[in-house]
Amino acid sequence: MDDILKMAWENQVGLQTLKLQLKTTNYDWEKANGAYAWTAEAKGTAKNTTNFNLPQYAIQGTRITDNSLQAGINKKFSTGTTFGIAVIDNRFETNAGKTQNSSGFSSFAQPSYHFATVGINISQDLLKNFFGYQDRLKLATARRSSSIQRLNTLDSLSKSLVNSLIEFWNLSLSEEIFQTNSSLLGNAKTIRDIYSKKANFGLDPTGDIHQWNSIVLTATSAVKNSELERNKNRRDLLASLGKEPEENFSFLPVLIEEKIAVTSNYEEEVISALEKRYDVRAALLQLKNSEDNFKSADNGLLPKFSVGGTYNFKNYDQQFPQDFYGILGGRFNQNTAEFKLEYPLGNEIAEAEYKKAESEKRQAQLEWTEAQNKVRADLLSKRENLNVSYELFLEAKKNKEESKLFYDKALSAFRNGRGTSVVLKNAMDAYVRSQSNHSQSLITYNIAIVQYEISKGTFFEKYSLDPEQLTLLNTEENQ
Repeated sequence: MDDILKMAWENQVGLQTLKLQLKTTNYDWEKANGAYAWTAEAKGTAKNTTNFNLPQYAIQGTRITDNSLQAGINKKFSTGTTFGIAVIDNRFETNAGKTQNSSGFSSFAQPSYHFATVGINISQDLLKNFFGYQDRLKLATARRSSSIQRLNTLDSLSKSLVNSLIEFWNLSLSEEIFQTNSSLLGNAKTIRDIYSKKANFGLDPTGDIHQWNSIVLTATSAVKNSELERNKNRRDLLASLGKEPEENFSFLPVLIEEKIAVTSNYEEEVISALEKRYDVRAALLQLKNSEDNFKSADNGLLPKFSVGGTYNFKNYDQQFPQDFYGILGGRFNQNTAEFKLEYPLGNEIAEAEYKKAESEKRQAQLEWTEAQNKVRADLLSKRENLNVSYELFLEAKKNKEESKLFYDKALSAFRNGRGTSVVLKNAMDAYVRSQSNHSQSLITYNIAIVQYEISKGTFFEKYSLDPEQLTLLNTEENQ
């Protein structure tokens, strides 16, 4: 079983798709966390103004050049704080006091200047997003949402692996049915030949030869149909493993026949399942998300209030970058402070969000209670199914042995002239049914084994597969 699981884990197309999906399960978290990354910006403007040659422009100038270059970095923190630094160089030149019409204002004439500014701005959210209260709730929710997607994918992985096992076992079952039908066809031909010899000597007054001709034809059809089913199952399995349908492929799966005992402490299994099962862990994270969403919606009923300020260091010179020399000396500066209060009249949107979050929280609580009860019910069913399926397998195995003995004795008696065709036909039919029931019951028992492991949340651990490690490797690659 370990070999089959590893083959499916490494090759099965559906499993490869699910494993690729693990690489994107961090999307919600990365998207939410990306809003708090540092942002660099740069921009430049070139402004040239030509005014009318009128007296009112004598002081201002009729030709003005005002160019600026700006670069800065900004960041929003999860504490509700916004911080930024900007560096600006502004080149300003005017012909004021330099023209004939403005000769009386020659004292306003000035050379081209570069004005340097280093600005620091900061703002802080209060009330609704008190020191990032809502931002931290959203980050926690996004992280859990990513974990929920990862857990759901891992749950699908385990179920897909079980389906892969069933595909292998179905191929094994169809191969065994083909071999059984081929063997029965050979025996039917042997008996038909005996009747044929009797008929040639006039020793078949009842016409049994015709019955066995019919049985041979039926057995031949059964062989052909079982061969078709076996080939179809083989091609489907190869396609699911990403291989060519015509590729040669054979294997002998070893199915578990010994008894797998369930633990005597049911409550310990329940506790372990609640800790390990992916669907249960996802339900618990969803409950925590609903609680945080409710807290955020409750906080959203408050007004939005923020305070902030800017401190600009300034200096100037006729040359760049000399205009920045000594700028931090504080000789020239510009300071601003502001506050901002927003509150929608009626606040209907916030009230609607609150009602929705309250309803979703209650729904998540009900689903969490249901998930715990389902774990208990599922674990009880799987424990019972494991025990019963093993008992049915033992009965089918015993039935197969008895049917084989009955068939062998009936065939031997018939060959020695002491049996009848009716008894032999009944023995053959019983043996065919017992072989099919034995194979099916063995597969059913093995399915019960893996379903029991899944119900406990120990499936991957049992068969040395580590999807959690795969997730960690994907995270490291993304980082």
